[in-house]
Amino acid sequence: MKENGKESKNKSKMKITIISVSVAVILFIAALVSYRIYVKNKVAEWDNLIYPQVIVESTNIGGMTKEEAKKELEEKYGKAILEKKLEVKANDKTYVLDYSKLNARYNIEDTVNKAFELHRDKSLMDAYKFIKNGSGETIKLDLTTDNEYVKEFIKTIADENNKEAKNATISINGGKISVADSTTGNKVDEEDLENKILEKINGELGESISLEAKIDVVEPSIKGESLKRINGKMSTYSTNFASSASGRASNVELSTKAINGTVVMPGETFSYNEVVGERTRARGYQDAGVIVGNKVENGLGGGICQTSSTLYQAIIRSGLKSVERYNHSLVVGYLPKGFDATVSWGGPDYKFKNTYDFPIYIEGYISNRNLIFNVYGDTVSNNKTYDFTSEVYETLTPTTQTIQDPNLPEGQTITEKSPTTGYRVKTYLHTYENGTLVKTEQISNDTYQKVDGVVKVGTKKVQAPPEQPETPPADNGNTGE
Repeated sequence: MKENGKESKNKSKMKITIISVSVAVILFIAALVSYRIYVKNKVAEWDNLIYPQVIVESTNIGGMTKEEAKKELEEKYGKAILEKKLEVKANDKTYVLDYSKLNARYNIEDTVNKAFELHRDKSLMDAYKFIKNGSGETIKLDLTTDNEYVKEFIKTIADENNKEAKNATISINGGKISVADSTTGNKVDEEDLENKILEKINGELGESISLEAKIDVVEPSIKGESLKRINGKMSTYSTNFASSASGRASNVELSTKAINGTVVMPGETFSYNEVVGERTRARGYQDAGVIVGNKVENGLGGGICQTSSTLYQAIIRSGLKSVERYNHSLVVGYLPKGFDATVSWGGPDYKFKNTYDFPIYIEGYISNRNLIFNVYGDTVSNNKTYDFTSEVYETLTPTTQTIQDPNLPEGQTITEKSPTTGYRVKTYLHTYENGTLVKTEQISNDTYQKVDGVVKVGTKKVQAPPEQPETPPADNGNTGE
């Protein structure tokens, strides 16, 4: 009996325990559900609000709707940015970049959208923690600007402060050499200034921005001390064009003027085509005879090869050799064989390099239809003189082809192409020191084409005119009925 009572008592205790545990579990679950509902409701209250403690620049927009946040930021930053100034100092001048002209604007709408989306991808409980404790996020506004205005602003600064370097110049009057000294120039480093402005343009609203433009010193390419080494005439050469038509003579004068006054510094290469430029009607060039292949025909700029050839002779006699030089395909009449230098725009050029350690000055002018080039340099340190000769070592004799032409009357001849003799020529440069020949070297080996002649001979028989019948003598008697 006692055991049964004990057993009954234990069962009763167990039932109470089970009920207690069950009630506790139910209450815990109920509390969890209730808390979750509470949390869900709390989070839901922020469905249209930016989570707490979201800072844009220095402004807390937590708890605001998107529209409220936009309005707040626009009032505080959108208008204020237009009143901001950025100063650039260049030399003694100050330039102010106007943000209103810069079309400066903050990305307020994008920033508010970004702020609103913060932590909304988190779990419900994580979102509640951010709402309860605050986000603590800080977002910077990005500034968009019209960079074309920045470039215009920089260009204004550059235009007002850039100064071209001025090369030293030389003039020769009556054999007297005068040198005007060079001056340095200034150049605003536009790329550096643009980088500085774009880096600083998005600074704090209250920040005073002042930049210094980097201005580089531009050295002249030709300095006075260099030109002062030119102390005398090194060489001269002239050719005559008295028989030239007016168009050809005009072309010679134009090309000579283009070269006159040219200074070639040590190590520089002179290009005839670059210095003279393209021969166009707009620049005054006219039609005249030019050698094309193995014949002479009318072409724009005819005669300029006399200029290049005369210059070649003056330069080679100063001791400077050619980098590029070609002879004509046919012999020219204004120079000995091997002395010429043909040029053509987009084709052959005449070039030479100044291999001296001093500059040379080229003087070119026309006098009584004589073309003269003088080369000036340092004759004190260079005691050498030069001569130039040529040697014909082979004559290319042309043939004449005779063509029977049945369309020409028998015995009649027409010269369709006159024969032209060709030549192979070697040229030599002779170097003298104090009047003594010390060196002879071959400079070129030129070929001038021969041109075979063509003569047409008529073979058409000439028929004798038909005989006319004799006319009977007239009757001078009277006739009548």
